[in-house]
Amino acid sequence: MFGFDLDPGDIREQDVDRAAEQAGRLEALLAEQEERLAGIVGTGTGDRVQVKASAAVDGRVLEVVLGPQAAREGSHVLAEEILLAVRRAQDDTRRQAEALLSAAVQEAVPGLDLAALNEQLNRPG
Repeated sequence: MFGFDLDPGDIREQDVDRAAEQAGRLEALLAEQEERLAGIVGTGTGDRVQVKASAAVDGRVLEVVLGPQAAREGSHVLAEEILLAVRRAQDDTRRQAEALLSAAVQEAVPGLDLAALNEQLNRPG
């Protein structure tokens, strides 16, 4: 019913009502998930030295922990490892948030193909 190639002439009143109902359910579920989203903390580590980082869902870096061997590396290596750990923590946070929101959308609109929708929305031109 809600494919990507909608013909406005084929939309019935009950289709509009159903879409409005689904949108309302989705809005309510997303509001419920807002607190859970705010509590998401991602973690990441470096590859070569003992560097750990954590980040909030809004991208803020919450913590960077350097292991005892980190100080033995040169500043360039240490800087790269810190950046890597922070990026991985932010990526982890993003993955967790996407999974949470995806579950909420699937609950509100069962059968919606999020991958296809995302591809459609991100298609150039």
